[in-house]
Amino acid sequence: MNNTPIKKIRSVFTVKNKSFLTPHFIRVVFDIREDQLPLLSEVTSGSNNKIFIPPKGVKLIYFPERGREINSELVAKVRTYTNRSIDLEKRELTIDFVVHGENGPASAWAINAQAGDCLGIGMKQSHKPILPNLESYLLVGDATAVPVISAILEQLAVGVTAKVFLEVTEKSDELMLCSAASVDIRWLYNPEPERGSLLSHCIKQFQMNNPAQNNFVFVAAEYSTVKDLKVFFRVQLGWDPDFISTTTYWKSGASEEATVEKQQGTL
Repeated sequence: MNNTPIKKIRSVFTVKNKSFLTPHFIRVVFDIREDQLPLLSEVTSGSNNKIFIPPKGVKLIYFPERGREINSELVAKVRTYTNRSIDLEKRELTIDFVVHGENGPASAWAINAQAGDCLGIGMKQSHKPILPNLESYLLVGDATAVPVISAILEQLAVGVTAKVFLEVTEKSDELMLCSAASVDIRWLYNPEPERGSLLSHCIKQFQMNNPAQNNFVFVAAEYSTVKDLKVFFRVQLGWDPDFISTTTYWKSGASEEATVEKQQGTL
């Protein structure tokens, strides 16, 4: 058993370029400096990270630190994200943002980001794959999970099968997802995700119609959807918890500071 502690990384990255993938997805590509290459050499594409967003008008990243007194108006806000990809040869770190207006700090930052802007990013060094190496998967996510599920699909091998349910705002938000595996994707459209999701109902209906299928289940979405599907698979269907992975990215009606369902703590 490997008891080596996982190394946590915090660093400031500079925006190289930004583009709209769809009306509700922004891709921001960051430069990886020479001194940052060793830090990212052991970080998996699609893995969980924290972003540290500077307040409007603040050019430096002031990371929140216990026992360190910093003017609260300067301290960066923390949000949970995943890196979309890490390309050490091109020296590029990519993060995809869901656009939902300028009310949320991450969405507002992405909308206004320009080349040369800075963002703090925290990650954990690990070669561990996002999901275990198996033959069949059921991948479920709302818009916030599209980046991580995209990364997962790219890492699946030939001969593997994956059924994917993704809920986005509208049809124009569908993305071309690449994989060597045999993938079947169903897109759902929900213009008001704050008012509830279609995912739980669709997954229950799908699984009841396919009772013989025994996939590894990965769910990443809003708190209520994740909670409901966790109960469905573990309690109602009695599936082995080792074959279920759930992640809460946000909670309707609550900011991340107020949400008790944290991913893996602040990095």
